Amino acid sequence: MNKKASPETESSSLKAQLEESRFLREQLEKTYRTDVNTLTQFITRLGNTLRGIDGDLDHRLSKMSQALNRTDKIEAVIPVMDDVSLVLQQHGSRVQKELQTTQSRMLAAARRLQRLNGLPKPMRDEIRELITQVEGPAFSVLHYLPFLNQLVELYQKSMDTRASQTNTEGVLEQLKKNGSEKNAELKEELVNLISLIDLTGPSATALQNLRQQLIGGVSEEQFVVSCLQVVRLIVQGINEERQNAQVFLQNLNDVLSTVSNSVSRSIQANSKTHKAHQTLDKKLDDGIKALSASAKNATSLQELTQEIGTHVEIIVNTLGQKQALQWRSYKVMQEELESAQTRINELEEQAESSKQKLSEQKFKSLQDTLTKLPNRAAFEERLELEFKRWQRYSTPLAIAIADIDHFKQINDNYGHIAGDKTLQVIANMLKKSLRGTDFVARFGGEEFVIIFPQAELTALLDPLEKARKRIQSIPFKFKNNDISITISIGAAAFEDQDTMSSVFERADKALYSAKQQGRNRVVIDSR
Repeated sequence: MNKKASPETESSSLKAQLEESRFLREQLEKTYRTDVNTLTQFITRLGNTLRGIDGDLDHRLSKMSQALNRTDKIEAVIPVMDDVSLVLQQHGSRVQKELQTTQSRMLAAARRLQRLNGLPKPMRDEIRELITQVEGPAFSVLHYLPFLNQLVELYQKSMDTRASQTNTEGVLEQLKKNGSEKNAELKEELVNLISLIDLTGPSATALQNLRQQLIGGVSEEQFVVSCLQVVRLIVQGINEERQNAQVFLQNLNDVLSTVSNSVSRSIQANSKTHKAHQTLDKKLDDGIKALSASAKNATSLQELTQEIGTHVEIIVNTLGQKQALQWRSYKVMQEELESAQTRINELEEQAESSKQKLSEQKFKSLQDTLTKLPNRAAFEERLELEFKRWQRYSTPLAIAIADIDHFKQINDNYGHIAGDKTLQVIANMLKKSLRGTDFVARFGGEEFVIIFPQAELTALLDPLEKARKRIQSIPFKFKNNDISITISIGAAAFEDQDTMSSVFERADKALYSAKQQGRNRVVIDSR
């Protein structure tokens, strides 16, 4: 039988259990109060964050916060929390509808703005980019706030642009103004295109003279005539190159004909000489036979001497004829060969000259005439080469796009000559600021592109910032005005299944981001 515990033992055990229960309860209450305080603070902060979005929601959150401050019993606050939950659910449905309505209205407003006449091309590009971004999915009101600000700013810019047009302008005057702005853009584009065309000879001189006329300013009628002149000069330059090629081919044909005729004459002369040699050989053979017969048939020494003398004379004469024939044949052959060699040498010189010209033309066709940097065609050729190397060896490869900030203002305020000088100076500084292995090219207009072989994306910021700061520090001076010119740069690296166009597009978006952030900065695409 088990011994029954004494009353003292049972009392001690119960006391210990009671103390443990009291301790656990205190800990539980402490944890409970901590959780309630945390919940109260969270609800207070949530109410402060959401304040102003919905009046009913503000009221319910305030009631819940007050209820939590009055009591530490969650059960007493649950009805208020249920009310808040219901309001939040209703508010969420309203927000989704409002988001859809906001998106539709923003798109409609942006498209109406896009259809306005007289907006500058950069503004139209910005509106197009805004529409693309707004069309995407949105999950919160905050997503649209930057776009709303941008849209308001664009409307303000468009109002400023249109405010410069007087109310008294008729429809025809407005159309004329819009047409003039468009023509100004076309003239600037034509000037840039002419700088990319490389011709030689009179056509090149005429083309550069025409470019200077356009820079100086021409009327709309003269502009149309200038366009036709550019086309004529290009056609003329092509015809000149074609004529040069035809002259070379004609000379080649003449030389081949000369060599062919020389060979034919040599063959004919050789055939005649061969027959003459055969005749003389037969004559020599007959003379030797006659000499032998006379020697056998001679009856006296005197008769033998006389016969030998006669036949030896014939043989000597025949040998002389044979030698003379050989000499004439040699001279004719030598003259023919010398004549053919002379024509061949002339052709080789012309071919070498043509080869040199073709090499120079290829070099010029890949060089920007104004900045002496590689042009867009050279950039595309080099990028394709580096892209294939990246695909094969997975070596790091990145590109950057640099754009001169407010370049149009330089042309408008100081003229195209100042714009050209700006392009030349910045092109030279870009080339000096980067590695010798980096490939810098003029892409067109005021844009430059850079290929960074063997360069990680993380290593691009320092050299690009160095180039940007150097360009910013260049002391430009036009019309006695000291001005600072800056550039914006966007860069991206090849990764995974990238294509040349996808990386270029990312670099272009990074450049756009740099412009949006205030210009004069470098933005690296982080994907």
